[in-house]
Amino acid sequence: MSEVILEIVEEFFQQRRYFTARHGNLVLIKKNKKQSEPASDNGFIIDETTVENISAGIVKSVGWHTCKITTRILETFPEIIEFARDDQVKKFADWFNKEPFKKLLVIPQLPSHIELREGVIKKLQDTGIDHLITIPTIIYGVIEKIQPRKVYSSPICDLLRILKFYNIISSTKQQMELPL
Repeated sequence: MSEVILEIVEEFFQQRRYFTARHGNLVLIKKNKKQSEPASDNGFIIDETTVENISAGIVKSVGWHTCKITTRILETFPEIIEFARDDQVKKFADWFNKEPFKKLLVIPQLPSHIELREGVIKKLQDTGIDHLITIPTIIYGVIEKIQPRKVYSSPICDLLRILKFYNIISSTKQQMELPL
């Protein structure tokens, strides 16, 4: 697992006022009860806006940037989704004060072909994953909140700030899709 991706994922949730804690390659997230919004059906694939409706969760990141997640990948590497198994989830019940929480998976991308895409989504839902979010969405969400004239304690955020300050990256999705 990429330490950089874990840091970016953690920063993404901290920017949205979540308390975060690392547990190995997982990031536990929780909003203060005062900040929690009423639960709503966000759909399975969420973005930087709808993620804020989640009050608590376990986040697992898959940082394989050259790979689309397929059902074959999920079968070959069961460790990707093992965090969502009931026996694993029970380990975190105390951290969440026995309150309900979501299981989020962060992946590089889904297959383009609709049938393959639907197959992956069904398999993830069947294994207990509540929501899916992509790494580009996470990165875009972090860059969007970075202020070019503010100094950050996180080296990754400070690097993004510098790149944003010099217009090497932008917080608009259209420009983010252009090659650097």
